[in-house]
Amino acid sequence: MRKPHMHRAWMILGSSSITLFIAYAIRIGAFSVLLPEMIQEFQLTKAEGGMIKTSMMFTYTLFSPLVGWLTDRIGGRFVICFFCLFLGAGTFLMGKTSGLLTAVLFFGIVGIGAAGLWTPVVTLVQRWFGESRRGLALGILSPSYVLGFGLMGLILPIIVKQYGWRIGWFILGICGFGLVPLNAAFLRSRPEEMGIVPWAESLKESKAAASADQPLGYSKIFTKQVFWLIGFAYLLIASGTYIILDFIVTYGVMELKIHYTVASGLISVVGFSSVFGGFILLTLSDYIGRKKSLVIIQTWLGCGILLTIFVGNRITLMMVGMGIFGFLYGAIWPMYGATARDYFPKEMTGTIIGLWTIFYGVGAMICPVVAGYLADVTGTFRWPFGLAALTCFIAALLVGFLRKPTKFDRQP
Repeated sequence: MRKPHMHRAWMILGSSSITLFIAYAIRIGAFSVLLPEMIQEFQLTKAEGGMIKTSMMFTYTLFSPLVGWLTDRIGGRFVICFFCLFLGAGTFLMGKTSGLLTAVLFFGIVGIGAAGLWTPVVTLVQRWFGESRRGLALGILSPSYVLGFGLMGLILPIIVKQYGWRIGWFILGICGFGLVPLNAAFLRSRPEEMGIVPWAESLKESKAAASADQPLGYSKIFTKQVFWLIGFAYLLIASGTYIILDFIVTYGVMELKIHYTVASGLISVVGFSSVFGGFILLTLSDYIGRKKSLVIIQTWLGCGILLTIFVGNRITLMMVGMGIFGFLYGAIWPMYGATARDYFPKEMTGTIIGLWTIFYGVGAMICPVVAGYLADVTGTFRWPFGLAALTCFIAALLVGFLRKPTKFDRQP
């Protein structure tokens, strides 16, 4: 008897996981771990260090709506392969940085590449898995991006010690280029192209979902309260989480006087705890709903940040705070991606996530400069970290106003 072939959805999920692993190793892990070295070599202020990250988020935000639109119209496979070229080029050039201006320019190129990865990948994965298993699929996907930056906290300090911080950027740039042939070989944009249905979904269910989901015009999208509620919550949670991720190593090294290797380990704690949290919380969200899950997650994220502020340089308690933060953080972005499919038609998932990324990008662009400026003015990162906790609590409050999604939400 012939054994059944593996469903293509799992190959899509595997390639997507590797893609997010490399992308987040670059945009969060490498930046957070290598930033203190760059600040010291180029004698930058903390606000100037934040400007480098802001340049990446500016181009990321600028291109994300276009990327979402392209994903819905020409498919995620081509979009992902094309933008991986920018990711690899920008990252490699970061190793050639000669000061603030070139760092801003090159990390901006990284942002263009990163824009073409998150939205198409999350959209692609949701199209290949059935309605009742999207949380499970995204839960399996989530460890990839948190491991991406988590492992950088262990690997990059070793590379920096032996070869310098520039080699770290060069290595990751080459990895970025390697994503192009990988995704070209394994990705396919839609199961319909191959004459199959999503995994864990029957042919009858697939046809019913397709007939129920009618695309919405932009005017209809912008009149829906749910679009704006989720968008502003997305902005706030992006601001809060990136204040922590961008500056936790710098906080440890420059303010608490923790050894560089130990401070870099805080990023690893976030990454490794996110592996378990992402899978558990996203799978659970299939049963208790995305709204309730987001309220719980964002509330406790704020609590984890507050714990980090109050424990000072007590390393064990800082690790606990970052562990709580990471466990919850791992589910945040896929969870928001899943709400796009909950409240809007399937064929508009990329467009909606791309539009919400504008909110995300505004929050992530503002926070590094604001946080760096507050730290420069007050002489401590505790004020910007307190601001981060507050944004998490307000994001939870906004999501609490959402009503339960129904099929009516998806009608034009």
